[in-house]
Amino acid sequence: MAIYRCRKCNFLYIDDEQKVCFEELDDDYSCPRCSCSKKMFTKKELPK
Repeated sequence: MAIYRCRKCNFLYIDDEQKVCFEELDDDYSCPRCSCSKKMFTKKELPK
């Protein structure tokens, strides 16, 4: 499972809850909350 966080508004894109993995999204994807580009997301490391 991977989680990506928008650096502007802290929206979380959780791969397991979506139909498409974040890395497979088009480059023109934007945050549904604040409309920032996909480049504004960072991958959140999860403890094992």
